[in-house]
Amino acid sequence: MSPEDALVHTDGQEAVKIGGYLLPVEDFSLTRFMLDDLGMQWLHPGGILSSERLLKQLAIKPGMRVLDLGCGLGSTCRYLARKYNCTVVGLDRDPEMIIQARARSRGRRYASIEYCEADANDTGLENDSFDRVIVQSVACFNDKPNMLKEITRLLKQDGQVGFNEVTWVKPPTEKVERVTRATICETFKGALLEDDWVKLLEDAGLDRVTHEAHAFKPVAPYQMLREEGLLGTVKVMARVLRHPEINMRLSAVSDYFRQYPGYFGYGLYMAHKPGTH
Repeated sequence: MSPEDALVHTDGQEAVKIGGYLLPVEDFSLTRFMLDDLGMQWLHPGGILSSERLLKQLAIKPGMRVLDLGCGLGSTCRYLARKYNCTVVGLDRDPEMIIQARARSRGRRYASIEYCEADANDTGLENDSFDRVIVQSVACFNDKPNMLKEITRLLKQDGQVGFNEVTWVKPPTEKVERVTRATICETFKGALLEDDWVKLLEDAGLDRVTHEAHAFKPVAPYQMLREEGLLGTVKVMARVLRHPEINMRLSAVSDYFRQYPGYFGYGLYMAHKPGTH
C-alpha cells in the first residue's frame, strides 16, 4: 500500500482517510501541536534519544562552544549545559521561543547558556567561533545551501555540524508528500532522501560525512518521563483524555505510521569543517 491510498474525496473535497479518521489536506504543524496542544518540550524527530545519540556522535567535551541553531524552547541547550558542561548559544528566529527558552533556563546550572533571536541563514555571529553546531528539524524550513554556508562560516577548523532531520526512505510522489504533510508534519515539504542530505553537506565543503537512518517509533512511557518529567507527563496524558480532537490526531498519526512503514523516517548526519587532522 502507498500513502496515496489514503487520499479520498468526500463532499467534493479532498481529505486524508486514516483508519476511521478524516483529516483535511492542509499542512499540519506537528511542532505546534506538540507545543500548544500537548504541552511537550522535546519537539524534534526521535525526541531526547535521538538528541543524545547525535551529541554522542559529535564527541562534545567540556569547555567547547556549541551552537544550537533553531533551539526552540532550549531543551537541548539545557541538556548540553547539564551533561557536557560546555558553553551554549541557542538561536531561534521566533521571539516567543526565545522568551520561553530563557524563562525555562533560569538558575546557576544554566548560566553558561546564551539565547539570541536571529535567522539561521544570517546569524550575525562571529566567524570560526563554534566547535560544534547542532541542527534539529530546522534545515527543512530553511534555504539549505545558504544555511550550510552560514554554518561553515561559524565553525572552527575541524569543527563539526550535526543534523537531525526528517528523511524520505524512497522518493515521494506529489500526492505522497501532500498526504504525509497533512497527516504527520509540514516538515516533509523540505525533507530529502538520505543520499541528498549527504550531498548537501559535501557540496557545502564539509568532509568526513557520516550518517545513519532511523524509523519513527511511538514514544515509550519511559522516554516521555525523561523528556517531560512526571508532572509534565501527567499533564500531557490529561490533555489527551480531556480533548477528543487531540486523541483523534494522535491516533491518526499512529495509524499512518503503522499502515505505511518504509516511506519516511529521520536521519542523523555529521560532518567536519576541513582543517588540520
